[in-house]
Amino acid sequence: MVEKFRRLPKALYFLFAGTAITRLGAFVFPYLTIYLTQARGYGVDQVGLILSVGSVGLLLGNLAGGWLTDHWRRKTTLVLALLLNACGFAALAGHYESGWAYAGFLLLGYFGSGMFAPAANTVVADLAPVEVRPFAYTVNYVCINLGMGLGPLIGGFLATYSYHWIFVGDVTTSLVCAGLIAVGVSTSVPQTRSTTARESSRSRTLMVWHRHPLVFAFCLAFFFMIAPLMGLEYAVPLLVKTVFLESLTYVGVVYTINAACILSLSFLVERLIRGRNEFLMMATAGLLWATGLVILLTGFSLIALLCCTVVWTIGEIIASITVPSFIARHVAPEVKGRFMALNDVVRSLAGIVAPIGLGFLWARHGAVVVTAVLAALPAAGVVCYLVMLLVTAQPRRAFVVRSIGVES
Repeated sequence: MVEKFRRLPKALYFLFAGTAITRLGAFVFPYLTIYLTQARGYGVDQVGLILSVGSVGLLLGNLAGGWLTDHWRRKTTLVLALLLNACGFAALAGHYESGWAYAGFLLLGYFGSGMFAPAANTVVADLAPVEVRPFAYTVNYVCINLGMGLGPLIGGFLATYSYHWIFVGDVTTSLVCAGLIAVGVSTSVPQTRSTTARESSRSRTLMVWHRHPLVFAFCLAFFFMIAPLMGLEYAVPLLVKTVFLESLTYVGVVYTINAACILSLSFLVERLIRGRNEFLMMATAGLLWATGLVILLTGFSLIALLCCTVVWTIGEIIASITVPSFIARHVAPEVKGRFMALNDVVRSLAGIVAPIGLGFLWARHGAVVVTAVLAALPAAGVVCYLVMLLVTAQPRRAFVVRSIGVES
């Protein structure tokens, strides 16, 4: 492992450190539901609508970030994304008469967040040597969750004192991350361009996902496993506060358990899945995700929530390493940024659909139905990836899969 770290360029260390810091300050995300219901007086269905409208910013930011990454400087895209994120979340701390104001500022903040991810993943693909690229994505994923694990726990204490401070922390860490990237990520990060006029013309459009249909299908199926994660961000605070009648601090505990599993297991999981069939690994991830949520559904208590987090987190680890590595290995260089964005677009679509859909179900059918839906979604993902596995296992199809790879 030490040797793999040594093979990573120094610019990635600045990126990883900045990512950990900005995620450490992501105090707002886990507490938006409670903030808008208790501090601003909106109903759970209204909050679901606000979160869904705001999450459109993630999708738009993903598209913009992917295109800018392919046509502009990676570094400039990253810094701009962080500044937009800081502006949006700073404005959310204000008091407004209309819920649309919160939706608009959330859209702006999420737009910056959406721009950041595809640019960061493309920088990793650019700079990390091919043979240690899955390891680099593992390090990036660990840094994300190092911050996400500690941040909500700190945010839980801050939220019990004053919601104002969770916004201050979020904005401050975004600015610190922007400074680290501005200083440490080289401006000479390679910009992948088409080698022919024909390729250049084909890559100018915003959406070029038809270029690699297998990767497109692979990413679309990921929706069924990322949707429960987006749904849990909406449901966990409500479960803890209104169903289990526990302190908001336990919301942070859930995130801390998730992060502790990621920190302790990610490098082991990366070794275990290295070189294995990506479709099978994604089906395994979905099975673990579904199993964890079934534990929550059957136990339906705070203890069940804490226990199920361990199980579905392992599935999350597998998927989070496999998806960007698969994209980086199978797509042409000149469209890599937009394909990295596709992964985030799917995540953003889940962020739009999950809150409004679950808010509707929660208001009319209660928390048990919401939990059952969350458990059914990854099971559908398992079916999708097993179908892909069977299709690509055919000799002729296997040749097609290998032929689209641009790296060995």
